[in-house]
Amino acid sequence: MAIILRELIILKRKFWRYFFSFSIAPLLYFITFGWAGSQSLSSYGSGYSAFLLPGLIAMSAMTNSFALSTEINVARFYWKTFDEIRTAPVADWAYVIGEIVSGTIRGLLASVVVIIMGLFFGVRVSISPQLILGVFLTALTFSALAISTASLARSHADQGMLSSFVITPMAFLCGTFFPVDTYPSWLQWLIELMPLTPASHLVRAAAAGKPLPLLSLGYLTIIGTAFVVIAIFIIRRTRD
Repeated sequence: MAIILRELIILKRKFWRYFFSFSIAPLLYFITFGWAGSQSLSSYGSGYSAFLLPGLIAMSAMTNSFALSTEINVARFYWKTFDEIRTAPVADWAYVIGEIVSGTIRGLLASVVVIIMGLFFGVRVSISPQLILGVFLTALTFSALAISTASLARSHADQGMLSSFVITPMAFLCGTFFPVDTYPSWLQWLIELMPLTPASHLVRAAAAGKPLPLLSLGYLTIIGTAFVVIAIFIIRRTRD
């Protein structure tokens, strides 16, 4: 609980900074692909923005939840508060859950910003428990992944490389801007295994008011659970 309270205080103090960081990238993507690009993407026509928005929601949940890794590394390498927390009587699972809650909240807030942005551009989504569940699972999964990668990184530069090789490819390949089936068949199976792909399927179905695809729901739930377990195991090793 103390970890969660600490992260909420930080979020409160930096709320507007986070708000603008949540907005800039999705806004640029929406203007570039959804507004200007829709003129040349005749295969999607006027419906391309409706396709794009759910992808941006999922991508924003991913990137802003995973951004937790940067703050963990700052705490490790510069502020040294990570070491203080690890020496305190805080259970490994409690630390992991606290950080995951923090990252998940940021992912949810970032998704809300994108939804509001979509309304501004005249693109509506179906706000439902299914949509909340899809975004929640996405944010939870990548928050847990952020803890694991941040704990394994040996320097701040290492974390940047992990983001470049893991997060950036998913942001562009996993059904965010174009359907997965537009890629070559030999590449599709690999893309379907990436966590953002089932997340995009879930958010897109929920945004359209359709039932959640059970295969994507089950797969993302399994991946998210596995990442949480791995994060607890890795954090436990930091005490050694």
